[in-house]
Amino acid sequence: MYRSSIPAFLLLALLATACSLRSGNLEPDSSSADGASTTKEIRSSTTSSTSAVDDEVCRAEPGPSRRDQVCHRWRCDGRDASVAARWSGELSSCSAGDLDGAAAERALRLVNLHRFLAGVEPVTAEATWTGAAQQCALVAHANGKLSHTPSPDWRCWSDVAALTSSVSLIANRSAPPAIAAFIEDPGNEATMVHRRWLLSEELKHVGFGSTDRYSCVVVDGRSLDAAANAGAAKTVSAPVDDAEHAEPRGWVAWPPPGPVPLDVFRSERLDEIGWTVQSSSDDLDHATVSVTSEGTKLPITTTALEPLEGSRSAIRFVPEGWKTESGRAYVVSVEGTRALEYTVEPTGCE
Repeated sequence: MYRSSIPAFLLLALLATACSLRSGNLEPDSSSADGASTTKEIRSSTTSSTSAVDDEVCRAEPGPSRRDQVCHRWRCDGRDASVAARWSGELSSCSAGDLDGAAAERALRLVNLHRFLAGVEPVTAEATWTGAAQQCALVAHANGKLSHTPSPDWRCWSDVAALTSSVSLIANRSAPPAIAAFIEDPGNEATMVHRRWLLSEELKHVGFGSTDRYSCVVVDGRSLDAAANAGAAKTVSAPVDDAEHAEPRGWVAWPPPGPVPLDVFRSERLDEIGWTVQSSSDDLDHATVSVTSEGTKLPITTTALEPLEGSRSAIRFVPEGWKTESGRAYVVSVEGTRALEYTVEPTGCE
């Protein structure tokens, strides 16, 4: 979920239009009657088919093709995706505890795995946001519910927790399992706000906080400098060489162009929840979309998503009466402010 004033990068893209981002909610995890998550496995094949991949396979260099690289990263970066964070906090004393560094590493790998598949530059984890993010996760855990505006009567409430809740994606799942759920984004079909934030070309840094049941991913941490020393300060980082950054394409699709593991469609329910195209610069509100495979135009239902929810604009389209198949190519054409055409290639990564 997310709710905040528009970050600076979106202000530039929107030519200083005054707007605000509204929240979205993940569906409650059915593993608990009150909606609180347990360590139940989130629907992602990165939690099952890759769990048995051994270190030797992952140490080996992938083949030269894009398909080889996609499948190698899907198998290896997605290992242990369903393993919840360990939590050292304590509710009786409202202690946020330390961030589980291993879980944060897994969560960061999963974010960057999806960004790699989408052709978007990786993000890094920001150390100074960790303590505040832990406070955010604590207040959600202590009350068994999610809000971007927790009130002072909430158990374990603090100014830092409230502030961080307003600038974070919040999940009723621990940090690693939450990432696939954010990308799937069930219950947010009108906005797809979580997916749009995590796949944004403008996003450069994130901050993780997690208990074993709730997590917060800071996506706009400019206001957290004053709270940098709150809670624990452990962090995970994945340095990025700015000199190798590609020029932003201006749009991001999910599923993306090129080879995509078929597991993504099944585990993240893309044919049910929807395919998306988002842009930080173009207006897609009145765009039209078509999907063609083997010369046949396939029926879809298209919806313009609410603007300013993780990107300037976005469009969602859902297959009607067909499901994605491995080995077939799907040509997506988008006619709007600019014409886009790309080919999605579902791939079995056995």
